[in-house]
Amino acid sequence: MDDIDRKLMAALVGGGRATLAALGETVGLTAPAVHERMHKLEASGAIRGYSALVDPEGVGSGTAALVFLRLDGDRVAREGLEAHLASDPCVLELHEVAGEDCYVAKVRVDSPQRLAEFLGELRDFHHGLTSRSSVVLRSCFERPLLWPTDRPAPVRSPTAGRSRAGQ
Repeated sequence: MDDIDRKLMAALVGGGRATLAALGETVGLTAPAVHERMHKLEASGAIRGYSALVDPEGVGSGTAALVFLRLDGDRVAREGLEAHLASDPCVLELHEVAGEDCYVAKVRVDSPQRLAEFLGELRDFHHGLTSRSSVVLRSCFERPLLWPTDRPAPVRSPTAGRSRAGQ
């Protein structure tokens, strides 16, 4: 991967609907050359796919939480928990971590009550699982990897960037 590939990926992250010609102008290549580089980046796994940025509240998932999970169990139990969480659409991210907990999950649901139900279901299904959660009060920003820091983050709190007087 060279500097042009990095610049191309940053341009895609910042404007995923850009045409090949527009991307070419950004990185100084022709549209066919951009297409070839994108194909190589996809084949190498550097680009894993393309997606839309969805407003969580707009799709009924306005409650976000970070859930810290600890599981007393062997590899089979951990693999079962990972598979369970991977199959649940409210779990957006799952990270195995070092320290007191085994995992940190980012979860989005429609309400705190649904979060409580989700956690209860997990504990019922996975014996030896303990959890603690931090409910997100406000997301200051969320941005994808390689998002240009000189541009506003694509997912921001409705109040981010506004003064208190303007609220």
